[in-house]
Amino acid sequence: MTLHDTGYVDAVLVHGRFDFESYTEDLFHKLALAVPPSLSKALPLRRAEFLAGRAMAHSALQALSQHTTEIPIGSDRAPVWPKGSVGSITHARGHCACFAKGDPGWQVGVDVEAIASGHALESILSMTANQCERALIARQTAIPPDRLATLLFSAKETLFKGLYPVVRRFFGFDCAELRTTPSDGCLRLHLTQTLCRELPAGESYDIRFNITADRVLTWLAVRRVRSKCA
Repeated sequence: MTLHDTGYVDAVLVHGRFDFESYTEDLFHKLALAVPPSLSKALPLRRAEFLAGRAMAHSALQALSQHTTEIPIGSDRAPVWPKGSVGSITHARGHCACFAKGDPGWQVGVDVEAIASGHALESILSMTANQCERALIARQTAIPPDRLATLLFSAKETLFKGLYPVVRRFFGFDCAELRTTPSDGCLRLHLTQTLCRELPAGESYDIRFNITADRVLTWLAVRRVRSKCA
């Protein structure tokens, strides 16, 4: 398990690995984590991912001096964070992370992705990047194309998570655009559409990131908008 420098005050980012082959049901008891009723019929992989995510979340909250025995699943399937905190959980192919902030006046998002290759990389490029973004990925030399494409996908996922509490509806990858090469651990996305009055087209968001040989990790914190779009 690794603690990352988040670049935000009163915030914690925890990243770790989990091995599905090592998962057993008694790990919930050993880690003092509750199994929600909605997971009673879930496949073992889903239960293992949930366990890993909640373990990361509890570690992040403890680092923020917030102690809780349960982080329930809300009506929209998002975690319900204890009073005085906000957070986001992500997992992908054995990676897991939680970004939490000890201030409910913020919205946060986090995403982790394994570096894409082959058909997965082609799918990311066609699904995530528009023509201008694909041209940018192809011509820049600062970040290898496979890593930048994966990073773009992850950053847009993080933006969605960060803005969803206000938008309260699905919005696609085409709603945000990368216009410059990321640098110094920061990627800037611009809204291409007005999601609501509080989130107009042209608004930009700086997504922080960390890249290793096998994965990208992205996170974002934005001040909470007073009213909801929906």
